[in-house]
Amino acid sequence: MYTGLTEVEVEKLQKEYGLNQLPTPSYRFLKLLARQFSGIFNILLLIAASVTLYLGEPIDAGLMSLFVFLSVSLSLYQEYKSNAAASTLQSYLKKTISVRRANEDREISITELVPGDILKLESGDIVPADAYILHAVGARVDETTFTGESIPVIKVARNLSDKNQATNEYELLQGVVILAGTIYAEVTKTSGNTRLASIALSTSTIQSYSELTKGVDRISTFILRATIITLLFVVIANVMIEGVEADIPHLLIFSIALAVSVIPEALPLVITFSLSRGALRLAKRNVIVKRLSSVQDLGSVELLCTDKTGTITENHLIYKNDYLVPGFPYHPLILSWLAAHDLHERMPEPFDHAIDEALSEEQRKQIKDFELLEEEAFDPMLRSNGSIVKRVDGQQFHIRRGSPEYFFSQGLVDKELVRQWLEDEEEQGRRILGVSYDDGSGPRFGGFVSFADTLKASTARTILEARQLNVAITIITGDATRVAEAIGRETGLVTKNDEVIEAGDFFALDALRQRDLVGEIRVFARTTPEQKLKLLELLKEKFTVGFLGEGINDAPALKSAHVSMVVESASDVARETADIILTKQNLGVIIEGIRLGRETHANTLKYIRATLVSNFGNFYAVAIGSLFISFLPMLPKQLLLLNLLSDFPMMAIAFDRVNKAEIKKPQRYEFRSLYIIFITLGLVSTVFDFMWFALFYKISPEVLQTNWFIASVITEVALLFSIRSMLPIEKAGWPASIIIWLSGFAILFAVILPSIPVTATFFSFAPPLPSHLALIMGLATVYFIVSELVKRPLSRFLKLS
Repeated sequence: MYTGLTEVEVEKLQKEYGLNQLPTPSYRFLKLLARQFSGIFNILLLIAASVTLYLGEPIDAGLMSLFVFLSVSLSLYQEYKSNAAASTLQSYLKKTISVRRANEDREISITELVPGDILKLESGDIVPADAYILHAVGARVDETTFTGESIPVIKVARNLSDKNQATNEYELLQGVVILAGTIYAEVTKTSGNTRLASIALSTSTIQSYSELTKGVDRISTFILRATIITLLFVVIANVMIEGVEADIPHLLIFSIALAVSVIPEALPLVITFSLSRGALRLAKRNVIVKRLSSVQDLGSVELLCTDKTGTITENHLIYKNDYLVPGFPYHPLILSWLAAHDLHERMPEPFDHAIDEALSEEQRKQIKDFELLEEEAFDPMLRSNGSIVKRVDGQQFHIRRGSPEYFFSQGLVDKELVRQWLEDEEEQGRRILGVSYDDGSGPRFGGFVSFADTLKASTARTILEARQLNVAITIITGDATRVAEAIGRETGLVTKNDEVIEAGDFFALDALRQRDLVGEIRVFARTTPEQKLKLLELLKEKFTVGFLGEGINDAPALKSAHVSMVVESASDVARETADIILTKQNLGVIIEGIRLGRETHANTLKYIRATLVSNFGNFYAVAIGSLFISFLPMLPKQLLLLNLLSDFPMMAIAFDRVNKAEIKKPQRYEFRSLYIIFITLGLVSTVFDFMWFALFYKISPEVLQTNWFIASVITEVALLFSIRSMLPIEKAGWPASIIIWLSGFAILFAVILPSIPVTATFFSFAPPLPSHLALIMGLATVYFIVSELVKRPLSRFLKLS
């Protein structure tokens, strides 16, 4: 039939076009490494470590560098391992294909294909390159990955004499699946020239930055600005007060050490611990997290966009109802089965599966009386297919199966007679097949059967959990409006008619109306991939959006979403683009991920609040105190030791328990609230620091420095227990055991280190007196009570509790 290319032609074309494969990401490890420094905080910490080393504090500089190293290493390991796991999924794809070369059929690797090759495609094959159909028998393909439509598409051979023939009638795109029939097709484009490759390339031009990175960068900028402004004020004020006697070099060293003490150096490690813990918990539920920060980004999701198939529904049609014709000898299920294509094909149609499963034993016995003589391919104009069968008695029957419209057009059934039944079925989102048969005396209508893709058993519970977390769900599907609306109503997502719209009708509205409505629509039907991307861009203007996709054309939308998710069976391009891969199609796992993301965010926020309030409180107290005394209120190495000791219990906050009330709403960095908390509770901390100053500065520099150091450690621990939740402490719940233990150790070391001669000498401490320790503990208790009392109205004012 076709001779195909010769070996000489193939060799020449392979040199010209190269291997038939999508461009693979190069230097993946280096790109993942660069991602760890996409925000400025790790860079800021490395600069601080360099400055600390210059100040002669190699231990503290080493610890800061260690924090960065551990954070980057853990993130890198987790992300590289997850990306490697995602890559192994490609091994499930078929890697060879049948081609016609030199007048014989061969099975070759898909990477060896070149333009001009003749493909032989059968049911179950994935088209390995763009091609035109030369010959087709009963060809039906699944183009869901490109069009979003779940209905099989009929394909025919290219007719060169028909100038009006539409390209999509005979064109096969790389990545579509052959559902039925035998096809011979000529390859037209390979490797980077295919439509699939162009979509893969387009994903690299769409940038989406992590919400976590944005938040930490803003906090870093705030720290830098506040620190620089304060230090400039301190240096200028000291020079003005002391005049020519000011020790400028000593003052600059003190200012730099003070600035370093403000930086929450354990923040990257706290975030990494929290994210890794969340990723491991998700891994136990068959979820691969490719981008670690997406765990926390999940916590900020306000709107989850998904197709219904496979996540909300089972993606499995089942027989639901029938319309029987009185006196007709055969049930419409029997005739539907006889009109079906070969059920032993590798990928039979969903309808054929459903019909076969619905047959009773009696109906199966009746089917055995028939023999298939001839099969008639689906006619897209008539929207029907057929078969000719012979009964055991020799009687032949011509059977047709198709949409209700086919039978109306043939005059086989009165539309008014069945209108109510059809409307009732369509209202419930069911798909309908009609049947007829002709025994030689003329065609007779044989009835209708309806099918439905049922909801998953977990769907109702999942949607309820989403509502409890204040997460809205929007269905974006290529399915027909009535089908999509019925699913929306069955799930409870749709309660009003204006919550459902066809994407084409939506984009026919003016831009202002689109922005007003986009957040109110719960179901977008008949949506093309291009429209999906437009919808996501509109939704992102109002919400933090998570998007669950799977198709090739979903890749740009996945890249655009704040958090992108795909199922295991998704296309290579979609998997490469996504942040998260679900190895099981279960919407409940995503909702669980959102809850984990909010817990991660809540714990990260606890650390940020606690460390910045305490650090800034000490920072302002030490900076202002230096204006009124002739010695430094705390030495640089004492400041860095204070930061180190207080950080250990604060780092454990990554493993803290989270109150359910704190994860009811989408989590994000509310900077106004954070700044007000820093300033208000920071002032409380500063006031108490001045009390230590007033109590001890007249005794001696060493006594003030030692007692202030001990008091600072104790008050920072006390602040941590208060501010770990903005709820009243009696409602916040018991903290994790590790926080209690590390807090105890921090306080113990703060008291012991000044009491040991070697460490006291090294850090310039004076042994603390019992009376001083008692005073410190008493005042620290008052500090805890005052902080708790200030927090409560502050929390109500900021609407945080």
